[in-house]
Amino acid sequence: MTRHYHPAHRRQAIQWAQNLSRRQYFVLDTETTGLSATDEIVQIGIVDSDGRTVLNQLVKPTIPIPSGASAIHGVYDRDVAGAPSFKQIYIQLSALLAGQVVVAYNMDFDWRMLQQTAARYRLPDLRMGKRDCAMKQYARFKGVRHANGRNYTWHKLGNALRQESLLVAKAHDALDDARMTLALINKMAETG
Repeated sequence: MTRHYHPAHRRQAIQWAQNLSRRQYFVLDTETTGLSATDEIVQIGIVDSDGRTVLNQLVKPTIPIPSGASAIHGVYDRDVAGAPSFKQIYIQLSALLAGQVVVAYNMDFDWRMLQQTAARYRLPDLRMGKRDCAMKQYARFKGVRHANGRNYTWHKLGNALRQESLLVAKAHDALDDARMTLALINKMAETG
């Protein structure tokens, strides 16, 4: 193992994971039509802090799913043809997440995609409790300095799991990614 740049940051990341483990929270992941400002959600996966599935929902976007995106997450137009739109699941999703602590691996991306997709239907942003990013916390936990010298290097979820000797399931499936993120958080909590 390489030497951690700042061991106190590792301890803080462990403490973050341990504090989460003492409460109920949700882990969320989304799959999308792409990465741009016009893309939308095609799948939402949510597990609770005990690993139970809270939501595993395909979502029919207003635009076709590009073949490049489908090649990554395995969701095709035919899979979402009979799925509800984001507008149709919005109230359920809003009630589910209201006031909840929600963690995602790259929360900035998932939150942006939730906002973009809601905006497509002129719906307000979802009202969660605290949002937190497991990817940023894992970067602090691992402690590898970024080339810019100011930040820690972010790790892809699969790489983070392999580095911690955890099972990599079906990557780029929203539900499996949420489960893998939870496993990584639990591993970090157990480290301390």
